[in-house]
Amino acid sequence: MFSIYSITGFILFSIAIFLFFRFIRFLNDKLIKRTSAKILLKRILFALELIVWIVLIYQLAEKSLNKQPVLFVVMSLLLVFIITWTFWFVLRDYLAGLYIRMAGRFKLNEIIAFDDLHGSGQVVKGEIIRFEDQNLVLETQNHTIVELPYNKLFNRKMERHIQMVDEELTLLFEIKNIKDKEVYKQEVKKQILELPWINHNEKPKLIIQKLQDMKTYLEVKVILIDKKYRNRVEEVLTKYFGK
Repeated sequence: MFSIYSITGFILFSIAIFLFFRFIRFLNDKLIKRTSAKILLKRILFALELIVWIVLIYQLAEKSLNKQPVLFVVMSLLLVFIITWTFWFVLRDYLAGLYIRMAGRFKLNEIIAFDDLHGSGQVVKGEIIRFEDQNLVLETQNHTIVELPYNKLFNRKMERHIQMVDEELTLLFEIKNIKDKEVYKQEVKKQILELPWINHNEKPKLIIQKLQDMKTYLEVKVILIDKKYRNRVEEVLTKYFGK
């Protein structure tokens, strides 16, 4: 029969194993910058932890077989539960990712934002740079890589900021006799926002600059609601600046 000391020791040892792997995962997330290495180590740690738990519970169940059959049954059921839970923990992201990709819910290079994704009240916003087996990978404006498990993306409020990167249109126009640059840019911006083919959620970017030919140019960057309107927008703006 197992003594209270051996049971207590088993519980403390199990807690120590759990905390050890959590600490290693924390170091992996904080210290390793390279995404591929981080993903590989995360998978290795997951496999090692699973093996450790299986061996630990199997050994305990085997020792209790002759001494306490009831405890053996309990340990066996616990082993089955851990294996089942582990496979579900892995498969749920694979299945969610498979569904999301097949449904075409997200597109590569799309900029999206999720509210309160980790329960912190903060919005996670970035450009989709990669679809992994278990995670949707975003790159934020400050070039931070964020991995979002697919299963966390369901039932979350999402905002699309840009449909596709290739819907950005950049044009360059020569300008002359501009007295007040800021006033001029505001007038141009007002004209651009009147166009029905422009994504009004993204403000036009206007940059006045002198190039090597010493002429002054206005660089216009706008986001279209669909790339099929590129020629139409270019035609209208060219006519406007050609006045």
